[in-house]
Amino acid sequence: MLLVLGFVLGVSAQQGPPDPALRERFQALRPVFELAATVRLLLEMDQEKGLAFSRAQAQRLVPLLKRLAALPDLKPQEAEKALAEIEDKILTPAQLKWLDTRRLALERERQNRQGPPPGTSPQGSQAFQALARGEPFNPLRQGPAAEALKTLLARLEKR
Repeated sequence: MLLVLGFVLGVSAQQGPPDPALRERFQALRPVFELAATVRLLLEMDQEKGLAFSRAQAQRLVPLLKRLAALPDLKPQEAEKALAEIEDKILTPAQLKWLDTRRLALERERQNRQGPPPGTSPQGSQAFQALARGEPFNPLRQGPAAEALKTLLARLEKR
């Protein structure tokens, strides 16, 4: 998602001109970042009145999300396919509207902040370092997106 990509590249820009190869790698991984951000938003959306996932939606989401989390290296094509499945075949129009509205609000917040939140440095994380080195990367296996996914799956499996 632009939010995550802008955040990571914004930090790089503050420390000097980002490496063009690294910038290109992050651009290529944009669908992966967008999927990770979407998982976090799905958890948030499931708590909103009238937008919680139905049992049928949960039955479709659980195997999809588990399969994605099991991948050691989440490829952009796989992330794009999963996003299309979620947005085109699983979410209701009301849920899609909420998701789009929330994404726009978060993007505006990020732009208004003009940089990363105080006290955060994704470059210090092991995941960021591995990603910068071109190693396998799946944000659904560690970090905030993994925690959100774990919580979301626990909720969905109860339905």
